[in-house]
Amino acid sequence: MNYRVVLADDEPEVLRSIQRTLDWEKYGFSVVGAFLNGLDVLEFLENHDVDIVFTDIRMPFMDGIELMHKIKEKYPYIKLVIISGYDDFQYAKEALIHGVLDYILKPINAREMSEVLQKVKDKMDTELEEKQSIQKLRNLYLENQPIIRENFLNRLVLGNIKAKALQEEKKTGLIRMGEYKYWATALAQIYQIEQKDHGETMDSQLASIYIRNLIRNSISDDIYYEAFYNPLGECILFGMNEPEEMEKILLKLNDIAKESKRVMKIKAAIGVGKIKDELIKVKESFEEAKEALSYRKMSQDGDVIYMEDIDKSEQVILLFDEKAQDKLFTAVKFGKEEDIHAVIRKMKEYLIKADMSSSSYQAYSMSVINALLVFARQQDLEIEEVFDGIPNYLEIMQKYASADTFMEWLEEQCIRLNASQGRERENKAKGIIEEAKQKIQEEFGDPDIGLEKIAAEVGLTQTYFSSLFKKETGMSFVEYLTDTRMKEAMRLLKETSEKIYVVAQKVGYLESGYFSHVFKKKYGMSPIQCRRQGQ
Repeated sequence: MNYRVVLADDEPEVLRSIQRTLDWEKYGFSVVGAFLNGLDVLEFLENHDVDIVFTDIRMPFMDGIELMHKIKEKYPYIKLVIISGYDDFQYAKEALIHGVLDYILKPINAREMSEVLQKVKDKMDTELEEKQSIQKLRNLYLENQPIIRENFLNRLVLGNIKAKALQEEKKTGLIRMGEYKYWATALAQIYQIEQKDHGETMDSQLASIYIRNLIRNSISDDIYYEAFYNPLGECILFGMNEPEEMEKILLKLNDIAKESKRVMKIKAAIGVGKIKDELIKVKESFEEAKEALSYRKMSQDGDVIYMEDIDKSEQVILLFDEKAQDKLFTAVKFGKEEDIHAVIRKMKEYLIKADMSSSSYQAYSMSVINALLVFARQQDLEIEEVFDGIPNYLEIMQKYASADTFMEWLEEQCIRLNASQGRERENKAKGIIEEAKQKIQEEFGDPDIGLEKIAAEVGLTQTYFSSLFKKETGMSFVEYLTDTRMKEAMRLLKETSEKIYVVAQKVGYLESGYFSHVFKKKYGMSPIQCRRQGQ
């Protein structure tokens, strides 16, 4: 592994010598930056991944000891090596107490530097190996077991686990696999949230949490189940020793649906797949649970639809399966109108070739509409705004009775979803960056303002925020902050008689020398020259 290195020394000759005379690659390092002062190092660290910093102790604007403390505070994972003269040896020893890996005495020679590099490389390699140790991985596994369990169950119902791998999973104890002979899957989806008596309406996220907790609190201990979140809704895996136990499960699911409607005015449909005699077959039960949900409008607005109860003659129908959904909604999310048109043209050809009966076509149409609504909700789009009101399944099927007309309607809706998503992404990005720019305008006088702080305040990761900021403004965060500070400094120098060090502090620079360095770099003249021009 190559470790990324930054060098800092106020003597350009020493910096060039360290950088050029050593074979860094040979020892497993690559130099990604070299600077003459600590402040420039900190600016560089805001936007780059670095593993280790070699720093002189005596430097202008910010010395090595202060730089060390700043790095330990903001980037505790970065390792440090101190470069010092003989007179600074006491400082180097103090740095070692505070976790610095090693120190190098000037004048530096290649042999001593090579020995230090090898020692530092060995220490970092050892630390990396320790992080990868079995015990640490075991602890990490225990900490993340709820996430691992949910991921395992989703892979199971999606059919992404092979039989041999499933036998290995038994040893983990994630679920009680070996205790039950029969398995079935249920899928709960919210299809309507009504206004409560006092006028309050629960939002969809809170409603989902309510359904999740209701399931966990309502199913009795004598029914074995595993409930977990799935992008399509709340999923439940049931284990049974006798097929007859399904009757008790269905009664309990009916109670859950009625309770949510009675207490919280949340209407939920629960599709239940058929019983399977092997755990590996629950993928089939999950697909049937999804299919069962498409029959909700055909079952007298029933809350729980069990696939086994549906007429056998109506089961051989074409449904809008997961693969078809992926193709269409990928085009909606990331494609253009022509991509959507191409996918829907293939869907239409498939429908015509299938030559379905009227009832089968109705079931297919409902599964498409249902998937469309679920997708819109998952993307946090306003259903009524996108579709001009909540779509009525029966009205749509009556109005668009043929494959031609229904596909024309579907393409129109998908194009609207595509445009709505584009606007949503663009508006959200612009809003976040405007908020960030406002915060910079308000806080640029704070010496501690930086990418990390502003990214946290707007709720984004540093990497994504940095990329989005550059895209929206055409400037990096540091460039924009520096530009804002320099514009204000220019104004203060021309319009006030404040001393140079006071102006520097007002625009966020504690060191007037470094302020003058940045100002001259920006405007090609010193602050004093700028003031004289303005007089």
